[in-house]
Amino acid sequence: MPTYAETLREAAHRLRTASVPNDLLDAQSLLAYTLGQDRTYLIVHYHDEVPTEALPAFWRLLERRCTGEPLQYIVGRQAFYGLDFEVTPSVLIPRPETELIVEEILRLASADNPQGWQGWQGTPGPLVIDLGTGSGCLAITIARELPQVRVLAVDRSPAALQVAVRNGRRHQVADRVQWVVGDLLAPIDERPLAWAIVSNPPYVAGGEMAGLAREVREWEPRMALTDGGDGLGFRRRLLQEAPSRLQAGGYLLIELGFQQSA
Repeated sequence: MPTYAETLREAAHRLRTASVPNDLLDAQSLLAYTLGQDRTYLIVHYHDEVPTEALPAFWRLLERRCTGEPLQYIVGRQAFYGLDFEVTPSVLIPRPETELIVEEILRLASADNPQGWQGWQGTPGPLVIDLGTGSGCLAITIARELPQVRVLAVDRSPAALQVAVRNGRRHQVADRVQWVVGDLLAPIDERPLAWAIVSNPPYVAGGEMAGLAREVREWEPRMALTDGGDGLGFRRRLLQEAPSRLQAGGYLLIELGFQQSA
């Protein structure tokens, strides 16, 4: 039987031949996932033989990765702000840059209240609205980091919301996050007013889709990537509609593409 070292060497070669980035890292991640272990286990057992019964399942997973299917969809999870989130092809894979929205919300909460609302005495607590919630990564992380807030999370996709609900239960915030199917702010009444609205809506221009990595272009949900136009359609709507849903001095935080800053 091949050793872990030999198996990983062959797997990385196959991924590299298939133009998959991070070939060795992905091979390690898939082998560890197959075994129900972490990657440290592979290092410790580097020169040991791989269990015979694990190899067929591992090679099947590797073939999926060779086609361009994202590693996160294969293993069904992705880390975000130190939390583990379930992901499926129904949701956009959380990105590290989106964590900046969480960091900014925490900064604003601290600025508005030096205790970060730990001492909030009002009932109900401040409201945060997350538009285009996807996996729920923003809504859930904000709810965990600011225990006094309520969160209203909206997505057009019922399938995405099912994933988000499961993530909410996993991270024990189901009692403070309400999930709503709808198009941005359309399903939300103008009362109550929110302290903050956060959103990472689609911002890839339709003409730029062909230039995306195949993992993104061919596998992630198109409706979460592009508006089919110049990529700014949802932001124009938010700038028009958000003021009526925000309390005085409230905040609107929107993620943008790097080329859209101007």
